[in-house]
Amino acid sequence: MARMPTESPDQPLDASAASILDTVFEGADFGIAVWDSDLRFVRVNPAFAGFSGLPVSQHPGRKAEAVVGEEVLSALRTVAGSGQVQRGLGVPAAGGDRSFEGSYFPVHESGRVVGVLGVHIDVTEQVRARAAAADERRLVTQLQVSLMPDSLPAVPGADLASCFKPATGGSEVSGDFFDVFRLGRPECWMVVIGDVCGKGAEAAALTALARYTLRAAAIQEGAEPAELLSQLNEAILRQHRDMRFVTGVCAFLEASEDADGLRLTMCVAGHPPPLRVGGDGVISRVGGSGVLLGIWDDPSLSEEMVELRPGEKIVLYTDGVIEAGAPANELGVDGLTEVLAGLPADSTAAQTVSAVEAAVQDRGGGPARDDVAMLVVSASAI
Repeated sequence: MARMPTESPDQPLDASAASILDTVFEGADFGIAVWDSDLRFVRVNPAFAGFSGLPVSQHPGRKAEAVVGEEVLSALRTVAGSGQVQRGLGVPAAGGDRSFEGSYFPVHESGRVVGVLGVHIDVTEQVRARAAAADERRLVTQLQVSLMPDSLPAVPGADLASCFKPATGGSEVSGDFFDVFRLGRPECWMVVIGDVCGKGAEAAALTALARYTLRAAAIQEGAEPAELLSQLNEAILRQHRDMRFVTGVCAFLEASEDADGLRLTMCVAGHPPPLRVGGDGVISRVGGSGVLLGIWDDPSLSEEMVELRPGEKIVLYTDGVIEAGAPANELGVDGLTEVLAGLPADSTAAQTVSAVEAAVQDRGGGPARDDVAMLVVSASAI
């Protein structure tokens, strides 16, 4: 069997290796530069010359500061002085139309640093992609926020408060929403909170569909919460046969029959359970569960009537609240219940929202990975 020669009299192994390195150096599609210990250029490849804007032949002997910017020069000095590698430095190219990432390594000889090797990689497309994604996220976030009410209406006999915090820890926004508006019937208001499957522009579009479908359906004579959610289900299926779904709580809010408190007629569709804060401090789950909207043609939805005496509350929230801190330190429904149970009996709706926000922040620690939305309805004296 023939074997590849390891060395020959006319081409020793060292010379062959040097030739290979020269080929790699000259042909690499990323910039390579070598500086001596005084930070004068020793050698650059054509790709680096393209970055610097100078011909290859004009680099040797030239001082680094005559070619590179202050940030790169600082990195070179650190490497030459301490031998500490410098990685991932953002480096603008000559002309400013490309973006590079530079890393710098010490060249050792006999245990001392005798030079610096720099590698510049063209990351223009990655930078542009990140900028485009950030622009899209900003626009979608603006759209999402625009779908929220500017302020909550004044409802006789009710103290209302809400919060909405878009996710900041992920690459795309989600689709939480809530709304409160007056219905056509006397002194009756609709309260709704929901969460859309998916992220980004598609989630924002589905959020808009959900919010405005419910508003439009609510003007119908005799419509009830379960019927409104059924109509939303139909609208989603007409426009999104791709298993996108919505969870939500829809409630009609009006004065109780004895005018001493509030009555909510509530329907839950696959959403985290609303929590009722009783006057005795007992926290209970209300509204049932129901099924997701946008999956089945005929979802099973039912209604529950909930009475609130003055000082009692209903807390509506999205899964970003109870999933704060997941997976290791998740708040959960039980944790949310503990927060609510620890509040003074005379806490306002706004104080309730603030306490839950603090708990979510404490559990989550860093940037939120999911939207956080909450709506609190508290009965007050009329």
